[in-house]
Amino acid sequence: MTLPLIKVVQLTLTNRCQCNCEHCGVSKLRKEIKGELTMPQIDSLFRDFKLAGCLLVDLFGGEPTLRRDLFEIIERGKSYGFIVSLETNGYVIDGTYMERLCASGLDQIYLSLDDYRAEYHDRTRRKRGSFERAVRALELGAKTDIIMHVSIVPQTREFFTNGDMNRFMEFVLERGAEKVRLLLPRFVGSSIREDGGPMCAGAERELFSHVSPRYKDYIYVHTPGTPLGETNVCTAKQVFCHVMSNGWVAPCPYFPLVFGDATREPIVEIFERIQGHPLVRLGGDYCPMRNEEYIDTHLRGLGLDRPFFPITVDNQIDLGAPCGAGCPDCVHGSRSIPRPAEEIFRELRDVASEYSRIEFYGGDAFLRDDLFAILDHVPPSTKITLWSTCSQERKSRAFMERLRPYHIEVIKVHLPLQFMADIAHPDAARRLGEALLRVSSGGAWQLPIHLYVPMDCIAEFHAAFARSVHQLGVERLYAFTKELDYPLVNSVACFGRELGRVRLLWVKKNPKAHPL
Repeated sequence: MTLPLIKVVQLTLTNRCQCNCEHCGVSKLRKEIKGELTMPQIDSLFRDFKLAGCLLVDLFGGEPTLRRDLFEIIERGKSYGFIVSLETNGYVIDGTYMERLCASGLDQIYLSLDDYRAEYHDRTRRKRGSFERAVRALELGAKTDIIMHVSIVPQTREFFTNGDMNRFMEFVLERGAEKVRLLLPRFVGSSIREDGGPMCAGAERELFSHVSPRYKDYIYVHTPGTPLGETNVCTAKQVFCHVMSNGWVAPCPYFPLVFGDATREPIVEIFERIQGHPLVRLGGDYCPMRNEEYIDTHLRGLGLDRPFFPITVDNQIDLGAPCGAGCPDCVHGSRSIPRPAEEIFRELRDVASEYSRIEFYGGDAFLRDDLFAILDHVPPSTKITLWSTCSQERKSRAFMERLRPYHIEVIKVHLPLQFMADIAHPDAARRLGEALLRVSSGGAWQLPIHLYVPMDCIAEFHAAFARSVHQLGVERLYAFTKELDYPLVNSVACFGRELGRVRLLWVKKNPKAHPL
């Protein structure tokens, strides 16, 4: 199982802002989420982003320059090798501030500007003097090596038809902007209209036809590389995700479905959850928040007054299998009769067909004698995750070959307790390797293994397996804690819904990464 392609993570540093823009997509969050991530939390997130393969971190708000530690955050991001960009209204950026941004290693600025006329910009931003300061920031940035793009969110069709968009292009290019990012209003925040969809949704081509050809090489729609005349592909359906100011993760700030908490579980797990969910997969490859049919069908019923929508996934099925691992207080260890298969079949029938994967948890999947009958009820194109504790005898070659036609994406393994008890044994690594092969190897082929180790056993695991973990067939190594009172909503394990925190420690794709 390869890592998903997370190229860009957008990180909200604060919901605070000097302005109160008419079109703000995150304005309602200020009342709901007031906390902000600390520097140690941000550093932990950067480490997690790096393991997940992230290339670029976009610092978002609110207004990120209101963070007093912004320069330290940029420097920390650069220390992990990220390209770092900043979304800003430019209000606080004077000459000294710009020098500090350069010294911190910032790569790019997306500067928000709503008009080429001060009175219109300040009225839209509801902040007198904001236009003058934004233009100052643009002109200062143009004299540095920082890439300067200007972001605009036009509010009316007339802004295009009467030539204002062309006059805006001329204005910002003359003052040093390299390109303009055109952000059309989406159905979120202050841009929600109860009696209709987003401005000119479905009529973008006609809208863009009013932009002069001489500016076509200097403007793009939403995503770099998307020229006018083309509908931009939604990066949240492919390579992008958004972390809110408290660590919650959504596909995009303008697609506010919350799928997890990056301060408690790895970003790669949440990203896979996002990519496999029907609400993200539906609506084609383009921005769902400008798709009126999608909005009317799936979003209006969630409540227009809410700034975000927590999502609980429905593609996790409790196998109710026995388990011989011997973990104390585990209901599956004392289970002698598996959960009735008919109950599992009914749950499978209720899973929305748009889900791209199903995860079976609860006990050791390989101890169900009817495992193949259950797998036969999974739609043929759906990916499958199974949990095991390696507590069974090695399955026959014929058994493993029967698994091969199914789309088993990964075997998740809870580190068996017997290996922790004998962890100091000279043969510990070999024994663990053999145990993992029991649930992953079909001879000429092998299923990917994700190994889960209790957090309080990490030191012992490191001492025994740090040098050999990459030889055990393990593709990802996780540490976890259990928490009965406050479990993760969308995470499961062999012991059920009791995961409290999960941390990604190592991935096979990066042989230089230290396991712990």
